[in-house]
Amino acid sequence: MIKTTYGEFDGNKWEAVCQICFKHKYEKDSYQEIKASPGDYGIEGFTRKGDAFQCYCPDNEYTQDELHNKIRDKITTDLRKLDKYQKELKSKLNGTKIKRWIFVTPDYQKNQIIDHCAKKSQEYRLLKLDILDDDFDVLIYDADYYAEYIPVALNSIGEKLCIAPDKKTDEDIKAFEASGSTQAKNIINKAICIIDNASLGDKSASLAYTYISQYLSGYGILHNLQKKYGKSYEKYLRNISEMEEQLEQKRIFHESTNKDFIKNIFSEVSQRINSEFGELEQTTKNRLSCYVIASWLADCPLRFD
Repeated sequence: MIKTTYGEFDGNKWEAVCQICFKHKYEKDSYQEIKASPGDYGIEGFTRKGDAFQCYCPDNEYTQDELHNKIRDKITTDLRKLDKYQKELKSKLNGTKIKRWIFVTPDYQKNQIIDHCAKKSQEYRLLKLDILDDDFDVLIYDADYYAEYIPVALNSIGEKLCIAPDKKTDEDIKAFEASGSTQAKNIINKAICIIDNASLGDKSASLAYTYISQYLSGYGILHNLQKKYGKSYEKYLRNISEMEEQLEQKRIFHESTNKDFIKNIFSEVSQRINSEFGELEQTTKNRLSCYVIASWLADCPLRFD
């Protein structure tokens, strides 16, 4: 298994996710999957527009150089199969010529792999294979090309999307705390209000530290949601905006302590996130719920008397 921003993958899981992504993304182009049985012909599917796809997920976590070599060698090996199995592929392609052979892998670290793809493109054009277009091209795609479809694909195989938070060190959190920014001051002051006991300064400081950590790390999750999963991000904005509109009224009418009030608000946010974001893994939903509260404290929708 390797860890990615989309979760953990091995070869079988990556191929299963890719196939679902291909079927959704290229449905209008008449995508056709090619099963691995009875043989691997160097492509795992193609479209009638001439795009052919080959999936690869490394077995282990590698250094940049090791990963580059693994990907380079895999591209070289799989391309040879186009020549070796030209007859078998020609019957399946049924007149379609491969214009782009796309190697799909979770990630690649060195841009020299693009040079290798360009070299192989030129090499295979010279072979004049019946199944290849005269302008045959070799490309490499990473997981980001299919970000919109990965949550659906993971859900289809019984898994959820895990969005890892930005890693924040103790130094990062303390630097933000000492920055004097409006957001930092708001969180620190509101933590004191929540504890509601001047003699418990250590507790309020610890609570402020926790909220700042959740604020900083949760922002990374939200940024990834916005960048890669537009529909989920729009859903987040709708739900949080609706809940935010009700905060002031709830503040006015609440008769409990600030501590109880914040607990009730967090419970409501968690319930909403859990019910609306079935595509997300539970840890991601928990972190997103914590971020909502921390951001409301920092940016002032959530206030105390």
